[in-house]
Amino acid sequence: MVAEATRSSQIHSHVLTRNLNARAPHRNRRYYSAGIVVNLRDTSEDTKVNEPGQGVQTTEELRLGAVRSALEYMSASAITAPKSGGQLFLRGGKSFMETVSVMDKGIQGQLADWLRRRGNELGEQIWFRDALAAENMDAILFIGLKDWYPPVYDCGACGYATCAEFLNATQPLRAASHDLEFEGPQCNLRDIDLGIAIGSAAKTAAMLGIDARCQTRVAVAARKLGIIQSDIAVALSLSVTHKNLGFDRPMPAVDFDDPVVAALPPTGIRLQTRSHE
Repeated sequence: MVAEATRSSQIHSHVLTRNLNARAPHRNRRYYSAGIVVNLRDTSEDTKVNEPGQGVQTTEELRLGAVRSALEYMSASAITAPKSGGQLFLRGGKSFMETVSVMDKGIQGQLADWLRRRGNELGEQIWFRDALAAENMDAILFIGLKDWYPPVYDCGACGYATCAEFLNATQPLRAASHDLEFEGPQCNLRDIDLGIAIGSAAKTAAMLGIDARCQTRVAVAARKLGIIQSDIAVALSLSVTHKNLGFDRPMPAVDFDDPVVAALPPTGIRLQTRSHE
């Protein structure tokens, strides 16, 4: 009797398992046998995890993402860096620190073209060197003084007794310098503020592991191309590579008699007298 009961139980279990499995869907099928439930998942239709947009970022995506984040944090550092006349902000004074970022090879190419044109009309190779940097960097952050106003300290560092006297006396100079590389003169304390802001941004880049190089000629190009509106500015060129692209840059050999170089159009900037000693 015991043997017949056992055989009857096994037959019933086999029939029950077969019937349940037949009704189960193909994916995530559950197998029932002798009171045990086993989940077997069909993965034949799963999407590969390394396909784009599936939560996996490549080295290049991570590298460029780090640069984009650094641009934002560096801009914040420049804006929050100490400024002369802080009480003026509490009374509603507007920000005079302009920050603009460029992370586009097309725009960086325009900067490089302008730098080569400027280098040709001045006969200076260093502009061609900075043109190569502008093309190769991952991104550029510009920091400059835009619509600045004095802190009203009457400190005398500019050579005038009061800020008002400085502004009135130098207004013709500022108007006449508009077509130069930078426009000036500026308040000495505001130039110091700009330097502190640039240092704060460069510090932030270093803390984030981003290589940065401060460059003024690239900022001149951005100003003349209308990318920035600052009277004076500095470019922080950023890169994330095995070797900092901003240092150990050889001076390129430029043949200014070469027809291609000689044909570069002028920039339209009034030529200044420079010493080559």
